[in-house]
Amino acid sequence: MEGIAQSQSGLAASPRSPGRRGRLVRRVILFQVKLMADGMRDVVMSPLSIAAGLFGLISRNGSAEVYLDRLMRFGRETDHWINLFDHRSAPHDTPSPSLDNIAEQIEEALRRDFENGGLSARSAKALAEAATRLREKAGR
Repeated sequence: MEGIAQSQSGLAASPRSPGRRGRLVRRVILFQVKLMADGMRDVVMSPLSIAAGLFGLISRNGSAEVYLDRLMRFGRETDHWINLFDHRSAPHDTPSPSLDNIAEQIEEALRRDFENGGLSARSAKALAEAATRLREKAGR
């Protein structure tokens, strides 16, 4: 379990080390994205569950619970995909798509872009310059 392993593995490291802070910020941001995805899924599934129940009640073929069972299977699959509480193994160990894998791919693309001096690097430079100007104005 990546989340538990990560939070326990670096206990000896200094709490002020930038790698540890960066990892914490990344995990908090990813957790917020996962919470948002989980909430949106719940908002969508609530009316769908009522519809599945109604369809089950009016079905004539004797399979009253088939619609709800399909919705429950969909819920389990999306729960696995969202991986809200890091219950799955690390993203690189799981070949199936997940929010963790998508976040890792986006992060890698941004890292490559930054290293090649692309838009990310120019944006970071512009932000640093703006921060410097703001500090200079505040100091006056």
